Amino acid sequence: MQTFDFQNFVSALDTAQQAHFQWSRRILRCAVLHTRPQEDMMRENAHHICLFGQFLEQHQIAFYTINAERAEQLFLVHKQMHDAIRTIAIPISQGLPGNEADLNEFETTQEAMLDHLAFFKTNAIHQYTQIDSLTGLPLRQRLTQDYDAKRDCCQGDVGLMFLDVDHFKSINDSYGHNIGDQVLQHLVKQTHSQLDSHQSMYRYGGEEFVVMTCNLNKPHGVLALAEQIRTSLFDTPIQIDNGGVIQISVTIGIAMASGGEPLANLIERADHAMYLGKKQGRNRVIHLER
Repeated sequence: MQTFDFQNFVSALDTAQQAHFQWSRRILRCAVLHTRPQEDMMRENAHHICLFGQFLEQHQIAFYTINAERAEQLFLVHKQMHDAIRTIAIPISQGLPGNEADLNEFETTQEAMLDHLAFFKTNAIHQYTQIDSLTGLPLRQRLTQDYDAKRDCCQGDVGLMFLDVDHFKSINDSYGHNIGDQVLQHLVKQTHSQLDSHQSMYRYGGEEFVVMTCNLNKPHGVLALAEQIRTSLFDTPIQIDNGGVIQISVTIGIAMASGGEPLANLIERADHAMYLGKKQGRNRVIHLER
């Protein structure tokens, strides 16, 4: 899993953009010479296997951390651009004229993709001080900033999960801090795969993480998602660098926002629920009513 480092991310973004321009030149050459593009450019999964697509996949968490809605749009227009090229290339390779509508689709999606990239580069420069370099997640400062906005757009239907890795100190003591870092990165990647654009994940401190939810049919939807996260982590042991396997579990405390409840109160209730779960044996989800 990629860590979020400001300079490396921006540098990688520039390199990936150059790779895309090289890809575009290959397409232009095929169009001028009326030749069929290479097979890797014609596959239905070409948007995954091109160098730029690999960059998007490797830095997915960073993109979604900066702006989830724009990230979804970026991934979509990149696929649409590849689809348009595939449609254009077939008649051209047969000496037939291309379709103007398909060409317009390619130009529109490529322009949109470059616009998204400019947005992410600008925002990466602005936000890098609020991003955890190990996991690529926003830190607690961003949680404070995001809570009011989330509460307004979700009309108060905001839930908070407080996740804590069980026996994390023992993992560090037994395997070392480098392995401990791998465990945290694995947890973030696995948890993040369970979330959509309406949920946000933050590194709160140490082995503690927060997931903020929106419009999940409280509290049942939030409980279901928390149980899904807990099960996914427990059922997916981590393969560590020395060839060993570590099974991890988390205890999750849940609190649902009530009215204009301050974030500090919500965190305190979720944290209290999590500690009750620890006392009851760990590896469980606890929700406390107000």
